[in-house]
Amino acid sequence: MSLREQLDAIVAQKHLLTHPFYVAWTEGKLSRDHLKQYAKQYFHHVLAFPTYISAVHYNTPHLSVRQELLENLVGEEQGEKNHPALWRNFAVALGADAEELETAEKLATTTNLIDTFRRLCLQSPFYAGLAALHVYESQIPEVASVKIDGLKQFYGMNNPADYEFFSVHQVADIYHAESTAKLIEAYAITPEQQAEVKQVAETAATALWQFLDGVYETYCQDIAAEKAAA
Repeated sequence: MSLREQLDAIVAQKHLLTHPFYVAWTEGKLSRDHLKQYAKQYFHHVLAFPTYISAVHYNTPHLSVRQELLENLVGEEQGEKNHPALWRNFAVALGADAEELETAEKLATTTNLIDTFRRLCLQSPFYAGLAALHVYESQIPEVASVKIDGLKQFYGMNNPADYEFFSVHQVADIYHAESTAKLIEAYAITPEQQAEVKQVAETAATALWQFLDGVYETYCQDIAAEKAAA
């Protein structure tokens, strides 16, 4: 099994679309308030994500790799349609106030997600830091597609500007995930390096899953109770 196939297997074990929160979203069982609370928590991750890229960029000795990362970073942060701004539009469409996004208290699992990704990206060799980015970005195109379908079908969100965050990532992260996978395979050569990559991938996948655990257990107890009673 190639290193990339091993990474795919790690992602598959905790694929976000199989989490109860995303399953409930796909089935239209979440309320708009459930989604709003999720959006407030996820905003912290969206705001922090460029710093994960910056950390890997900082650790990378190879110009060509830094250029790839810089392109990703510019896409995240540059211009009026930067990704935090697009997420803010989504949250506001759900009824959130733009100011409360900035001030919403982080759940412990949200803090853990951000701290884990920053630690993995800053304190790991660049090829392992890339694995943290890959675990996230490799899932997003499919996740975004399913989310858009659910938003249209169940929540009446038919204005493309309101879900533009997802439509942008539905396309961009196909390229980003392919890029990180190729770079990891090119630079994680030895068994020791590949073991580092897999360990980082597993840790990142767990942090993402636990983030959704926090949202589901804090805000969706009614959904969980219905599921348990079924």
